Amino acid sequence: MNRRTVIACLATIAGPLLSGCAERPLKPPDDRYCFRVKTKTGSKPTCTPAAVPDLAADAQAKKFEPVPGSLVVYLVRRRWGDVVNVVNVGVDGGALVATTPASFVRLILTPGSHRLGYEWKKGKGDLELRGDAGQVLFVELIGSLWFWNEWYRLEMADASIRDRAIKSRLVADVKVAGSE
Repeated sequence: MNRRTVIACLATIAGPLLSGCAERPLKPPDDRYCFRVKTKTGSKPTCTPAAVPDLAADAQAKKFEPVPGSLVVYLVRRRWGDVVNVVNVGVDGGALVATTPASFVRLILTPGSHRLGYEWKKGKGDLELRGDAGQVLFVELIGSLWFWNEWYRLEMADASIRDRAIKSRLVADVKVAGSE
């Protein structure tokens, strides 16, 4: 075989195999955010039930700036084993907001103690946190899904989680009354 024939054969075989990696992001018909595992198995997307903040708000939140007089908490959800469920999160028993894989929520709170909670179809949990005015905290919603088990938990994280937040999408920007 000559060189030209080998290259043509490789391109014919590799082209369809690599096309799944170059898949465009799923854009829902409205302002929701959808996450889809990049496989050729026809996986269904996991979408937020409501609209999410626009890309300008996403970019602003990714600056990770403190808010004078308030505690800012970033709840980040981005792990390779967490690819399917909508998990609802809330603070101090208030309204819940939906998260999907590869998403994050910014919470602007009054300084002091707060209880972050989460719930999904198979369980719920919470995490107590405390912060001061002008402080920025990071919390990770860790999930793992396997055919024999699935679970979630909340953990305090350090600022190194910013890299994962930058690669994720802001799905809610929550300001609790009394903050700001």
